[in-house]
Amino acid sequence: MNQHRPHTRRFALPLPRLPIVRVLGKPLVLRLLLLLLVIEAIFLAESFTTLMEHALRYDGTARDVLHLLSYKTPEILDLALAISLLIATYFATQDARNRGELVILATAGIHWGRVIAFVLCLGTFGGLLSFLNAGLVLPMAKFGERLALAELQKDHVLSRINTSSNETALQTIRDTTFIATPPQNEDQTRGQLFVFQPNQNGTWRVAQSQDWHVTDPAPADTHTITLQSLSVLEAPYPNEQAKPLNRFNTAQASFAFQMSDALPAPDTSRTAAEQLLDLNANEPAQITRLMTRALMVPMAGLLALAALLAGGAGPWRHAALPLAALLMMSTDVASRALLAEWSVTVPTAALLLLAITFYLGPSLAYLLWRGEALMTPQRGRT
Repeated sequence: MNQHRPHTRRFALPLPRLPIVRVLGKPLVLRLLLLLLVIEAIFLAESFTTLMEHALRYDGTARDVLHLLSYKTPEILDLALAISLLIATYFATQDARNRGELVILATAGIHWGRVIAFVLCLGTFGGLLSFLNAGLVLPMAKFGERLALAELQKDHVLSRINTSSNETALQTIRDTTFIATPPQNEDQTRGQLFVFQPNQNGTWRVAQSQDWHVTDPAPADTHTITLQSLSVLEAPYPNEQAKPLNRFNTAQASFAFQMSDALPAPDTSRTAAEQLLDLNANEPAQITRLMTRALMVPMAGLLALAALLAGGAGPWRHAALPLAALLMMSTDVASRALLAEWSVTVPTAALLLLAITFYLGPSLAYLLWRGEALMTPQRGRT
């Protein structure tokens, strides 16, 4: 007697099998990340000198330089994403094609359109990342960099006031000039402090003290310079004729100030380049700029596949990738100029459709015409 086990159907998610992702996904993404890191490193190294000069001018540390460099990363990513995807897609697809992996997929019934669809999906994801980066992250980075430089400058001024140095330091606070000299010997922690007030109740006044210190009473950002055992010279102001000076000594004097008195407070209002993306603000020029920049990323992936087909196996294959990059840049410049001009009169939905047509239409039409050749290896390379 035959016993049959009851047939039970296991539940499984209807996830499609994507062999194209296994063949192209990992090598393409790894190349893309590597290229992004290299381009970021190159441009950060170029910005390092300028930012280091700013930091050294305000007695900053290596940590301050790294902090300022971190604000440059979104700007470089915004420029590097499209060109990195162009190069990574070209070489990853070329390797898979020459190793015969794509022809094996074609033999297994995988349509060549899936290669284009995969690159287009990856480019669309990169375009969305570029859109968010340019609309949100980059303005915040520019705003944060400006405030970080202002904070570094404020700390530098406060450090000059609080600590002694081997050089004479001069600082003007509310028309009062302070001149701190370096210590005369190792036993002294501070040198002398000269205070010049040009118009103090109708007189000019100069005070000198060898025993002075700075305190930080509440509220925050309020400081007091206390001078002990100081000698003072006074005379009428302005003094057009030579008159006797009034000289006297006093036990203590103090001068309270805030950092906004010594240094103008940074402007916390955002400039045009620091404005966050607001889709309700109805600014066609900004939306057009961000939209075209985002469309460059999927266009780069499609141009890489088109360059692979157009280059063939002859000597033109060496020029295919540089020409694709040049075509991408020139198309972006021309399309952005036209769309910026039309953004005043054309509705946003129609403008988006035109932008997609300009950026993706030509390369996508070429791939639909010759896309089947992507699955076959190149032959007769010379």
